[in-house]
Amino acid sequence: MEIFGKTVQLKALGCNSVGVPGHPIPPSINLFVKVTNGCNAKCPFCSNSNSKGVNIIFNIDKLFEVIDEIQRQGIFVNRVNITGGEPSIVQDIVTEILERAQDENYSKLHLHLNTNGLLPQSQYLMTHSRWNSISMSLHHYDVNRLSCLYGVAIPKNTLELHNIDRRKLNVSCNLIRGYVDSKDEVKKMLDFTMSLGIFRIGFVSLLKVNEYCISNFVDYDDVDLKSIPNVYHTQSKDRGKDCKCANYLYNNGLDILEIYMRYYANPYYCESSLLYDGEYLKQGFHQDNIIY
Repeated sequence: MEIFGKTVQLKALGCNSVGVPGHPIPPSINLFVKVTNGCNAKCPFCSNSNSKGVNIIFNIDKLFEVIDEIQRQGIFVNRVNITGGEPSIVQDIVTEILERAQDENYSKLHLHLNTNGLLPQSQYLMTHSRWNSISMSLHHYDVNRLSCLYGVAIPKNTLELHNIDRRKLNVSCNLIRGYVDSKDEVKKMLDFTMSLGIFRIGFVSLLKVNEYCISNFVDYDDVDLKSIPNVYHTQSKDRGKDCKCANYLYNNGLDILEIYMRYYANPYYCESSLLYDGEYLKQGFHQDNIIY
């Protein structure tokens, strides 16, 4: 399939499941929109940790040219992921994207926000009605431990989440040695997440992008989630050696928590992902394959 006269790689096969190869699916892509390199946290595990600061230029008109071209070619967009850095430090850019996405031409686009939720601006941004889903990084249940990990002091009221639709919200927790790294620690995160009124959480093994990630890596299989009482496995999938995932449900009284586990073994694996950085549209995250 081509967009802007250049061939792009699409996702045309579903994931493998228990040794059964994936079935053909309608061609689709994931579009990641990196609105900034800057961040208000200093997480040692972040692939963006060596960034020098905030992007100055972001061409919003070109972003919607890209979306128009993808839709014109009949390519299904799984999600438009607004990411960074931390998107809320360039709130004006994100707000304009959201407002323009209110147009009927973009009504079927699934808009997803990736945020650490630390700033008052990020909490405000999360209240916007145009979001279809929001992923908030939360790598520990103790705010003091979280502050240590993020390298910044986190206010005690950060997790009050005022006026945020928690039905759209999921927690993303990295598995990190010395933090959440065992079934006991995972169990505490499950209960803590439910206490916040959030009913979806993901546990993600670190991408081995630097020495910190390599030395503090925890494979989610080693957590043995199925041994936690009232946790039930629902499915496991993979894309060969590049990545794997597993889904579970946690039953706590009358409430159900959805759980997903992810491990991207190959940080350069980028099938079906396009990245727009405010200037260029590229195939994948770690290469200079400029499409437009």
